[in-house]
Amino acid sequence: MSKPDGPDTPAEQPTPEADERPLDFLDGKVEPAGPRRHKLLPLWAVGIIAVLIAGVGFVVFRYVLADDAPAECATVTGAGDTATVEPVSCADTAAFRIASRKDPSAAGCAEGAYREMRTDKELLCLMPNFVKGNCYVPDDPNQAFKVGSCDSPDAIKVVDELRDTSDPSPCPNGNGLGYPEPAVVFCLETPNTTGS
Repeated sequence: MSKPDGPDTPAEQPTPEADERPLDFLDGKVEPAGPRRHKLLPLWAVGIIAVLIAGVGFVVFRYVLADDAPAECATVTGAGDTATVEPVSCADTAAFRIASRKDPSAAGCAEGAYREMRTDKELLCLMPNFVKGNCYVPDDPNQAFKVGSCDSPDAIKVVDELRDTSDPSPCPNGNGLGYPEPAVVFCLETPNTTGS
């Protein structure tokens, strides 16, 4: 039996040259050389996608991350025009939270029981750094409150903190201290008068 003239194994079969292109079996055309062109999105679609991404980013930052952002706090030493303010970590027993920062030319803070402290660069609107469950006593020399014993005759206790409102009426007996910027209410009680 004679052997055909062609190669025996696939490894011995000839390979197409680099410039040989496969034929289209339907119409016999050769594939064009060069990279394929990809279809691009229309400019208006790119604009809509960019606006959607920016909108989602704003919502995430404003409503999700903002609540987790650490508060800024301060201590105040002294009273009246000679008082000095120093920004500190809220983890310390800071007397005040910095509720807002305003231009030094601003007339004042929003309506509420804010302590206004002016520096060369800004007006700081301060509110008590109250924490739910803690008791506070007056710190008269510094016109502030400090963490103290609930047994003190002039102690106040923070029983709740309501966010996104400045209306104290939901507090027990309506006893609360409300602030519009940021909107928060501290519900208070006096332990030595309520028997708590």
